[in-house]
Amino acid sequence: MTASESLKFDTRKISELLQIAPPFLMIDEIELIPGKSAKSVKYLSSDEWFFGCHLPQEMAMPGTLLIEAMLQTLVLTIYTIEGHQGKISYINDLKIKLLKKVAPNNNLVICADLLSFRRGVAKGVAKGKIDNAMVCIGEFIFISPH
Repeated sequence: MTASESLKFDTRKISELLQIAPPFLMIDEIELIPGKSAKSVKYLSSDEWFFGCHLPQEMAMPGTLLIEAMLQTLVLTIYTIEGHQGKISYINDLKIKLLKKVAPNNNLVICADLLSFRRGVAKGVAKGKIDNAMVCIGEFIFISPH
């Protein structure tokens, strides 16, 4: 695959690439350009496991899982780079802003951009939106020791 080739993955392939299984898999589908950018979607129904145990009176997606959804989206831009498949990256630093409550029966859309990836250090940004309204934004640094 080339760096400009757009790829689409479903839950099964995402789980395989990330080596993360449901229920901790926080994205349902993704379209990406390896080494560049990605756009993922998490379809949020009221049946999600976390809505029943995190603020059940308010039903809000936990902020840590919003962060995880952004991380999973961004790291797939690295894991699909030719020669990097099957290698793991670790989060080194993050700056997060959680802007709005994320409730059931919404589609969380995450757009991520890999800003740089040199000598095993990757920097990127991810933004989560619901109905075009920004709900979270994060800046991330990953370390890939391979």
